[in-house]
Amino acid sequence: MSIKTRLKALKEELVTFSFWKSVRCEFLVTLIYVFIGCGSLTHIRHPSNDTFLKVALTFGLDEATLMHCVGHISGAHMNPAITMALLATGKFGVARTVCYILAQGLGAIAGAGILYGATPNKYHGGLGVTFIKDDVKPAQAFAVEFMVTFVLVFTFFANLEPKRVDMGSRSLSVGLSVVLGHLFAVCIT
Repeated sequence: MSIKTRLKALKEELVTFSFWKSVRCEFLVTLIYVFIGCGSLTHIRHPSNDTFLKVALTFGLDEATLMHCVGHISGAHMNPAITMALLATGKFGVARTVCYILAQGLGAIAGAGILYGATPNKYHGGLGVTFIKDDVKPAQAFAVEFMVTFVLVFTFFANLEPKRVDMGSRSLSVGLSVVLGHLFAVCIT
């Protein structure tokens, strides 16, 4: 395909209603994902194992619900790692990737801002802030985050396989991978 043909196809894609609808969906679902997911941590003063389960289930059910709502429109990535993986595998073009990542970033900021505004001041210190635990080295934290992100992307891609006939709920399987990642990593990072 020549450069001229690619540029023409890019221009045609950028002016379609469906393209911008999918970008708006990514913004909206990322906003909601951050608002609800991080909101599950707002009133926690002394984390316990029950707290970690609550957070993991909130993020996972949040992901599954939002993916079910708009997955057919935008894919409901809510995570630049998924969008970048789609680019790397040739399933997404550069323009769509850039627009999705911008929408995801702005949606996350908006969701955090709304949560901040909707939360009493005394809880502002713990609004879903993640940090590396004292006894964990940065390289270890990176490895943990890399692996749980890999599982998320792996699960997402497993649901894209057109030859699968055993499909149950695609959104639920991705949501469960988020629960799994949180249950494993929340005590570390």
